[in-house]
Amino acid sequence: MIRDYLYDRIPLILLFYGNSFLIILVAVLTIYFADTDSVATNMIYLLVLTTFFLLIGLVIDFMRRRALLKRIAKMKNQPYISDEARKLSVTPAPNNETAHLLTLIQRAEDHFEQQIETYDAERRQHDVFINQWVHHMKTPMSVISLLTQEGKNQFNDASVKELLNDIHDENDRFRHGLELMLHLARLDHFSLDLHAEQVDLHLIVRDVINEEKRQFIRKKLYPEVTIVADEPTVYSDSKWLRVILHQLLLNALRYSHANEGNKIHFHVSRAGENTTLFVQDHGIGIPAHDTPRIFEPFYTGDNGRKKSESTGMGLYLARTIASKLGHSLTAESTEGEGTTMRLEFQTKTL
Repeated sequence: MIRDYLYDRIPLILLFYGNSFLIILVAVLTIYFADTDSVATNMIYLLVLTTFFLLIGLVIDFMRRRALLKRIAKMKNQPYISDEARKLSVTPAPNNETAHLLTLIQRAEDHFEQQIETYDAERRQHDVFINQWVHHMKTPMSVISLLTQEGKNQFNDASVKELLNDIHDENDRFRHGLELMLHLARLDHFSLDLHAEQVDLHLIVRDVINEEKRQFIRKKLYPEVTIVADEPTVYSDSKWLRVILHQLLLNALRYSHANEGNKIHFHVSRAGENTTLFVQDHGIGIPAHDTPRIFEPFYTGDNGRKKSESTGMGLYLARTIASKLGHSLTAESTEGEGTTMRLEFQTKTL
């Protein structure tokens, strides 16, 4: 270690002794040819000579490190430096110390890439497992739904029908949870499952409402669709747009006051080139201190403590998909009065 340290500083040592020798020589000559008038001149000469050799040393050191410094300067201006880090390892090292540092950087880079590859493999395996598990769970879920429906057709007892309805409700919650999990797992491959097209908002809103018509009936809530735009078509992906609207509708159903005959409004309007869909409920609303955070993952807020089925992922999923589609999703809410979700489509964003 000491040998490498001294070896890297041989030019500095030689420069130091060479400079010292010339200073001593000039000092000896000054004493030998003693002249009061020339003392000041000789001192200035010594200073100039020392500065000259210092500059030579700096130039030599800079030229030896120039390639490395240029590579580091490029890395500073790039957000992702992995490619530059690879180039850094093959850059000629000006000395042994720097060569050792470059070797350590390369080893750290190799270890980092290996960890990323391991993580990606584990994540892909996890995604495959989640997808397979969700699809396997859909079979018993469908069987439960058919059995409860068949049971209601066979039994006329009110208590039995109520029990079967409760089982059906829990099965619906199970279905929604599975769908949420499946959509979250597919977000990483969003671009592979994207199909841009013109979508009729009226038709897609009606289909989403029909999917949850049983919940409307059970909770005695009523959908109301108002289309102000002459042509309620937008550029989007119908499949992913259904996911957004489904999450907004589920939230409206979950937090509306049941058995009071309230309405959930779907309002489509157009302003210039932009089309906006409003989903409004008259439920419990969102506390003001929770509103800025409702789109954060896993954040349930005060309402999540009142509703045990809240996961904090529905609105996060909806906004994430909306952002990837080029749409804007925002919320306005008053506690105790209700919530309005605003989904805005810009013309031909996709």
